[in-house]
Amino acid sequence: MDAIRGFAEKHPFWFVVALAILQPIIAVPFVVASKALGTEITPLRLIIPTVQSVFVLWLIWALGWWRISGLVGPVRNTHLLIYPALIHFVPALLYGSVQISAGWILFYFLAILATGISEEGFARGIALPVLLKFGKWGAVLMAAAIFSAGHLTNAAFEEFTLLEWIDKFGSTFGFAVLYGALFLRTGSLLPLIYLHTVEDYIYVTSGTAGPFIADQLDIRIHLAIATANGMVGLLLLTGVTDEDIPRIGRSEAAAT
Repeated sequence: MDAIRGFAEKHPFWFVVALAILQPIIAVPFVVASKALGTEITPLRLIIPTVQSVFVLWLIWALGWWRISGLVGPVRNTHLLIYPALIHFVPALLYGSVQISAGWILFYFLAILATGISEEGFARGIALPVLLKFGKWGAVLMAAAIFSAGHLTNAAFEEFTLLEWIDKFGSTFGFAVLYGALFLRTGSLLPLIYLHTVEDYIYVTSGTAGPFIADQLDIRIHLAIATANGMVGLLLLTGVTDEDIPRIGRSEAAAT
């Protein structure tokens, strides 16, 4: 682990890129096995993010970055969480909800929770602290770009037109900028995991995205939300001070 920590400190960008590539690779054996056996691919929606979340949490623990990654410690500036807590409900407010059986509700809640843990653990818990060597602006924007590009792996489950891919990248990028700024301002990953889970869960249960899609969220509304998220994120980022910034290379004791 000393070698991995050293690589992260000396080559932060390539460390994050390598980890961004490794995380979806974890899914490959499961997808290949499922297709080779001709089995239903749906269980992979829970199995893959669960395995990825376990890997990310293990890596954070093994590297000794538990506190730096925001998994322990106090939550600062909790009032800043009001905006995402409200904006995430837009699909439900505009479209209501669709009828889903209790079994699938539980299945997709667990799958979405595992996704929230793995994605927040990587993009905010690991990538951001490592990339802060490039400053807060560079770190948040680079982490957001890498996080958004990583969502191209969704092609294994869904098909998108070019316009839909542009929309997906833009909305994911705006989301990542907002959450990156919130991570630095709050110093905690836990509320972001919760909010990430809430957002994805609302999209699924409102029938505007995911396996139970009934009426896709209007692309203009989607892009408006993405723009608002990005703008709010950039605004919040201006308030990040040197004291807010976690530093890879400090011991856990020093970080406290």
